[in-house]
Amino acid sequence: MKIALASSASVGIPVLTSLLSSHHEVLYTISNPDKAYGRGQNKLPNDFAKYVGQIGLPVHSPVNSQELLVLLRADPVELVLTVAYGQLIKDEALVAPHYGWLNIHFSQLPKFRGAAPVQYAIMTQQTQTGVTVFQLDAGMDTGPIYQTWSSAIAASDTTQTLLRKLSEESALRIVEILDSIKNGAKPTAQSEIGVSTAPKIPKFMGKLSIHDDRMDLSSKVRALGENPGTFLSFRGERLGINEVEVSYANDAGAKPGELIANKAELFLKVTDGLIRLVKVVPQGKKMMSGADFARGARIAPGECCE
Repeated sequence: MKIALASSASVGIPVLTSLLSSHHEVLYTISNPDKAYGRGQNKLPNDFAKYVGQIGLPVHSPVNSQELLVLLRADPVELVLTVAYGQLIKDEALVAPHYGWLNIHFSQLPKFRGAAPVQYAIMTQQTQTGVTVFQLDAGMDTGPIYQTWSSAIAASDTTQTLLRKLSEESALRIVEILDSIKNGAKPTAQSEIGVSTAPKIPKFMGKLSIHDDRMDLSSKVRALGENPGTFLSFRGERLGINEVEVSYANDAGAKPGELIANKAELFLKVTDGLIRLVKVVPQGKKMMSGADFARGARIAPGECCE
């Protein structure tokens, strides 16, 4: 089968590697246009596009639906496979390839339809998630399903580690799924029972609450600590919280928001006990251990975060 792979994230790389070593032919890839970063606003490719460029495979970055349609008509493929592409595809483009568009979605649909299924699975403290390979239609992750499977969420999983695991699982299965489609397999209509959504995460959702309990706060850091970032306010400045650990140390009657430091550790009191702040990013500085931050900040007894 002649295929185009559309992705804008590193999770597309294991799938691409699997396809390139199969009997299917990847004619080209599709990715989001380069984005401007930093003070200089230099435009840089995303991780997927950068990798594709390094291995010498064509990568196209249409800026709108019309450019995408022109590409599909000028350089036709039998199927477009997407994984974390990040664009809505209009009807004309959806029907351009003979087998349409296939999407790899990191949840067991119809649960967590949307852009951030892994983040919501971790934030809501699920112990299982999964992957669904389905036919794209005009809806938001509503198309019929070719294959779905479950995958465990470890207590230590972050969004990054879980995405990596699910993408590697997808890479192991995708060739077999494509073979079945080529041999006439038909998808099954998606259920409307148990629908939930996982929309894109805005930056303000990274604000942590000192009134959460330990598991809620820990889950939120695991889900959002890497992107868009989780944070508290300390002395009127942003304090990024990149890694935490649930602690069972004695909180000695501290009040929610209070920081408790010793020579080796820094703790935050929340409603039901202590969270150890393992890695933090003070405003305008680099990531450091919570203990190093506490030593530099000279936290006074009873001093609090908000």
